[in-house]
Amino acid sequence: MTTATQPLLDYTALAAHSSGLAFLDSRGVTGEITYADLDTRARTAAAALHERGLRPGDRAVLPMPSSPDYFTVLAACLLAGVAPCTVVIPSNPQDVQSAGMRQFAAVLSVVRPAAVIAADEDTAKALAQVPGPLYLHPDDLRHAPPESVQPAIPGPDTVHHIQLTSGSTTAPKAATLTYAQVSANVNGIRTAFQLTPGHDRICNWLPLHHDMGFVVALTALHSGTPLDSMSPMGFLRDPLSWLRHISQRGATITSGPPFGYRTAVERYRRTPAQDLDLSRLRQAHVGAEPIPYSVLVDFRDTFAAHGLATDTLMPCYGMAETVLGATMSLKPYSATEHSWGRVKAVRLDREALHHHNTITPAHDDRPDITVVACGQPVGGLTAEIRHPDGTRCGDNEIGEIHLHGDSVMAGYLNPDGRPTPVPERTHATGDLGFHRDGDLYIVGRLKEMIVVRGRNLPPYDVEQTIETLPAVGAGNSAVFSHADNDGEHVIAVIETRTPADQAAALRLEIATLVRQSFGFTPREIILVRRGQIPRTTSGKRQRAQLRRQYLTGGLT
Repeated sequence: MTTATQPLLDYTALAAHSSGLAFLDSRGVTGEITYADLDTRARTAAAALHERGLRPGDRAVLPMPSSPDYFTVLAACLLAGVAPCTVVIPSNPQDVQSAGMRQFAAVLSVVRPAAVIAADEDTAKALAQVPGPLYLHPDDLRHAPPESVQPAIPGPDTVHHIQLTSGSTTAPKAATLTYAQVSANVNGIRTAFQLTPGHDRICNWLPLHHDMGFVVALTALHSGTPLDSMSPMGFLRDPLSWLRHISQRGATITSGPPFGYRTAVERYRRTPAQDLDLSRLRQAHVGAEPIPYSVLVDFRDTFAAHGLATDTLMPCYGMAETVLGATMSLKPYSATEHSWGRVKAVRLDREALHHHNTITPAHDDRPDITVVACGQPVGGLTAEIRHPDGTRCGDNEIGEIHLHGDSVMAGYLNPDGRPTPVPERTHATGDLGFHRDGDLYIVGRLKEMIVVRGRNLPPYDVEQTIETLPAVGAGNSAVFSHADNDGEHVIAVIETRTPADQAAALRLEIATLVRQSFGFTPREIILVRRGQIPRTTSGKRQRAQLRRQYLTGGLT
């Protein structure tokens, strides 16, 4: 429950903010809206939702890109008491059998929305091939007397929004997040950001179906901070445009996964930009996937000449199940070989860590891994490390991370539309970590989920896609990930009878298919004889054992 010192988020106060939102691509501003105009449009749209039959407690799925229309629909849902769920726009909505539409159908089966609100009429019609909800688009919501419905008055346990936590095409998990939980986390993030009215500006390129992109945007709305929302495609087209926008528009806060920071460095090294001024950027949050220490060092060293302060980079850890932020590196560290600004890391023996689950200092004659501290809890949370028997780990002991407190979700949605309660307000994350000197370090996962560019993917989704190739076939692949000093890498192992002279062509075909379907390319595609993937007696793929074989050189 919320407390008297923790007010619930209030979307009726948008008009009180004097700034607004800008929408950017790689070249510049594509649209703008003030918070006052957003308030007016959202109230009209909320009334239109009511006229269309939506009521408080309903849910709406929003397959929309960042735009004035998206934020209007989002605010309208929140004013109307309708819980929004922002999702990926299917890449080929005309083809109901495409991977994107299959994932969309899976989302609807879990979220069970009263309405789907798409970006335009054509998209709404294409998506309507999946029956069930009412299909709408922004033009349907522009004409209604805004005074015809009063904004819903939420309570602490009212559902604020639904956040998908995986990219599964079969059974995506949907975290149910209440006003009390979202308010606790957003207020914790706002405090961590140290937002100052009239001084700060937030610039982000993460998609709004991603919890980091979405909740940072909520923080901007809640605080009235100007928000520059850049399209992810604009960033991918020109990663340095992200930093140019920060420079030219005076942004003070940004966020992204390590992938984004790495990509910006790589582009700068190929085509340096001389006109960047990053001196006003005071917080750059790094999270959503394992954080390689080398990415932080490279970004610091590359952009120091452009005014980037040493304490700007802030490693973080979080997830949709805690709204967003769980821990953040808020305090400065003493400068040492592996510590500077708000970055702190330890260099460990890699074999002891990955194979024996122990924390052992690295030796120069053995493989090592540098692990980054992700800071201290925020948003009314505490972080515990537990042994498999549930007892607490001491400092420098590895165990599963359990997060407890105000920001922990109500639960995952069940088919009956209700969330499964979270026992004792504690979420067992499935992530492995340890505490040292008050900081949380992440070292791996109990679960087999792979994380690519901040997106959670079940390995079986990738495997099923690979197995559609005739040269592979059903059940003949296994996908896993592993981390080293360069980050997390996806490995695909394929059982095949393909002749050796056709192996290169098959690898290329697999790489192309995975890239087209999921937006990434496996680091390695290893072809093996049939029967080489380890399995249980019931035939289940043993990905953890396969990972161990790979790391010890046992895969040939």
